[in-house]
Amino acid sequence: MEEGACVESSSPLEDHRLGPSVCSPLARNRINLTFLTHVAGDREVLCIAADAGKAALTLLQSRVDPQGSLVLQPNTSILAVYPHDKRPEVIGTFIRSLARARVVIHGLASSPSAIAAVLSARRIKPAVDQLFQHFHFPGFASPQEFFSAQAPPKEYLEKVVATYQEKIIKVYWIIPQSDLDLWGMSIATADILAGFAAALMEMGRLGLIIPFLVALPGLGGKEFILSFSTARRQPGAGDHGGEVRRILASHLPDLRPMRLTPVAGIFLHGPHFGDRYGIAHTLVAALETAHISLLALSCTISSISLIIRQHQLAAAQVILGNTFAAPVECAPPGR
Repeated sequence: MEEGACVESSSPLEDHRLGPSVCSPLARNRINLTFLTHVAGDREVLCIAADAGKAALTLLQSRVDPQGSLVLQPNTSILAVYPHDKRPEVIGTFIRSLARARVVIHGLASSPSAIAAVLSARRIKPAVDQLFQHFHFPGFASPQEFFSAQAPPKEYLEKVVATYQEKIIKVYWIIPQSDLDLWGMSIATADILAGFAAALMEMGRLGLIIPFLVALPGLGGKEFILSFSTARRQPGAGDHGGEVRRILASHLPDLRPMRLTPVAGIFLHGPHFGDRYGIAHTLVAALETAHISLLALSCTISSISLIIRQHQLAAAQVILGNTFAAPVECAPPGR
C-alpha cells in the first residue's frame, strides 16, 4: 500500500504524446512515478508522491491537447495483491472485492506478479476489509493487523525514494511472450467491473491466463477503458478467441469488445519506480527511436509490461536489450 496523488490524462487525438508530453517532462524534473498505465489513443493514469502532484499537473498542463482532459486526484493510494501468476480468477476476485467495497477506481494495472489499483486513500479501509473476506493472507490474521504493520506515509517515502541515477538502468530480466490476443472495450460506468470480474473468473476455470491488464478512466472521466491480453496456460492449444468473446458476452452483453491478434508482450522486472525517476521515459524513448508502436503499457510495483504488434517483437527485444542492463541469460522468477 502506497500513498500519493494521481493524474488522469486523456486526449481525443492520437498524437503519440506519451514520450514527449508525459514521460519526458516528468523525467527532466526528477519526478518519480510509482504507477503508470497507457493505452493507444493517448490515455494515461500516472501516480506520484503526494507532494509532487501539483507540480506534475502543471508540467502536463503546459503540453496538453486543447481538447484533452487532465484531472488531478490528490490523496490516493495504490493497493496491490501478489503473487497472482497471471491467473484470471485472482485478478477477478481482486476486482470483485473492490466493486463490493464501492470504491472509485482511478486506475488498474497488472504486472507478472501483482495486480494493483489506484483508489482514494479514504476508501482503503473498506477495500482491505473486502480483500480479507475473499483472500487468505498468511502474514496477517485481520485487516487490523495489516494496518498496524504499515509504516507511516512520511517514513515509508523516506525509505523508498532514492537519489541514485546510474547511467544504464539495471533490470533483473526481460521476458518476451508472443501469440497473445489484445482485447479492448469501453464501458459507461465502473459499476460494470463486477461483471468483468465474473468473466475473468470463468476464463480462469477454462485454463486461460491474463499476462496483461490495465483499466483507466476515459476522456473527461465519462467512460472506463479496459485493455487486457489473453493466452492459454498451455501454449499451442488452439485459438481461444471464440471462448473469450462468448464469456464476455454472457457477463457483459451490451459491450462490443475489440480483438487484436496476434500481439506480443515484453515484461521487464527490476527497479521500483518510486526509487528512480526516468525509467518509463527511457523505455518509451527507446521504442520511439526504433519506431515501435506501443499498444498498451503498465508500470506498477517493480515491473514494466508492454504490448506491441507481434512483427515488431524482435526489434523491440534488441532496442530494450541495448537500453537496459540485464543478465545475459534472462529468466523469470520462480513464480
